[in-house]
Amino acid sequence: MSRLRLLLPLLSMLLAACSGPMLPFATDVTPRVTVPLAKAGITDARGRFREILCAVLARTGDRLPDARPCTRALWRVGAEPAGTEAPVPAGPVRPPLRLVLVTGYGAQCFAGLVRLFEEAARHVRRLDVAVVRAPVSAFGSVAHNAAIVARTLEAVPADGRRLVLLGYSKGAADAMAALVRYPRAARRVDAFVTLAGAVGGSPLAEVVPGWIETLIDLFPGTRCDPGDDGALADLRPRARQAALARWPDPPPVPLVFSLAAFVPRAETSRLLRPFHARLAAADPRNDGQLLWTDQLVPGGTLLAYLRGDHLAVAVPVARRLPWLRVQVDRNAYPRAALLEAILRFTAERLRARDGTRGGPR
Repeated sequence: MSRLRLLLPLLSMLLAACSGPMLPFATDVTPRVTVPLAKAGITDARGRFREILCAVLARTGDRLPDARPCTRALWRVGAEPAGTEAPVPAGPVRPPLRLVLVTGYGAQCFAGLVRLFEEAARHVRRLDVAVVRAPVSAFGSVAHNAAIVARTLEAVPADGRRLVLLGYSKGAADAMAALVRYPRAARRVDAFVTLAGAVGGSPLAEVVPGWIETLIDLFPGTRCDPGDDGALADLRPRARQAALARWPDPPPVPLVFSLAAFVPRAETSRLLRPFHARLAAADPRNDGQLLWTDQLVPGGTLLAYLRGDHLAVAVPVARRLPWLRVQVDRNAYPRAALLEAILRFTAERLRARDGTRGGPR
């Protein structure tokens, strides 16, 4: 662990040592504006999602040791729409779902140590949800990983389960590219969800040096598949904004949902605080990796603003790697209840859509 004690301070000091603006002064970019949700074609369903998450948390209780009260799990931002007051089913999720998870930048390196929604995946399997993980590379470009996502989608069995694709962090960008570039794979997807997704990229990608990937590979227990080493370039806002300009309207999938995350610096794990501070120069509402405004898919539906940092809302680092708790010290979040709520909301929308259209597509 002596090597780890040297690596973590280096990582934490990486951005603190950087100065100047994160984004370069450039004109070879996609013109853009920041507008209210409705002007971007985004539907606001936060009220109903809050009802579902609160109901799930009330049922699961102590069976989710890291769960916090519902009012602490979600932010109320502006005027949140009312819920529907419809009952939230318990038991197996219906219609039956298959969840395909696409993880983020560098995560493949840690696959033998900790994985996206690790304990949450076990929880939803007990609700008759099949879970598949797309084996994306750690540092592959969006195009490289999109091909892997497409192959994963085309390989899942056609057994009557409805397919839900969930992209976390850079995995959201990889999944979006797969849906655009591979229509045959996209036709298999019934719903697409982004969670703390790098939809619009991150300004951090402009200032983080490429040798950070070598640093990650030096962590004890990691084994990295670098792919084509194009990840950082593709996470730059100019790259993601250019991709968003090509995002179809309407989207290539019937249902598109987004969940954004942000916290104040005091609620950010120590490992992410230098990154949070750098992003706070642009907007303090960030999760330590992404600004809140860069996490929503145009033409989709907003489900929630999550009160957790980039790791807390999806990756059980502190639970799986207790020796990292000093650095990842704000990792508690009801991830299992969150994933169940996402799937129950999706199933509810699928049932409504089936009723409107006269049955499954």
